[in-house]
Amino acid sequence: MLNIRYSLLFAFSFLLTACVTINVYFPAAAAEKAADQIIDNVWGKEQKETDSDSTKPTEEDKKSEPKNESKIHKPISYWLTNSLNFFITNAQAGVNLDISTPTIQALQKQMANRHQELKHFYDNGAIGLTDNALITLRSLADVPLRLRTKVKSWVNEENQDRLNLYYQIATANGHQEWKDQIRAIFAKQWIERAQRGWWYQDNKGRWQRKR
Repeated sequence: MLNIRYSLLFAFSFLLTACVTINVYFPAAAAEKAADQIIDNVWGKEQKETDSDSTKPTEEDKKSEPKNESKIHKPISYWLTNSLNFFITNAQAGVNLDISTPTIQALQKQMANRHQELKHFYDNGAIGLTDNALITLRSLADVPLRLRTKVKSWVNEENQDRLNLYYQIATANGHQEWKDQIRAIFAKQWIERAQRGWWYQDNKGRWQRKR
């Protein structure tokens, strides 16, 4: 009985500490949401093909799902983990990153205007998305000779704006230390929202074509 009391006291203390420190966790879900919104603003919203049937569980899937186990005899670690997950999930659910500052808005507009020039070179494979949230000129041969200087300049300007964007988002939300994490989220989301046929680097730096 005494051991149970000590365990419960420890669990309560742990949860109390966790509640106080939750707010310093990087809000990955909010960052992903902000990234999607910005990418839509820069690239324009494209109709993405989805196979809704493939995401629905089949009858076989339902049969293979494990049945609910009795929670009566769960150890304290079970309740501790689930309680902590509950607090973290609910604390982060209402978090939104501020992407409304004038600087961030100006960067989005500038990048959207430049995208009108770059899109053709995404389409023909001359430009690819890198695995570190930037772009690169991967096939110079696919750029007409008369435009090579301009395209190189556009790529450099785009990368500077992207780096500034990640920094500005972190700064606008009072956590400059989040810059690298925000950049990592964008690296994933640029590729996720890229159109079919565009080239990108996988997490090992290998070039792939979006399917």
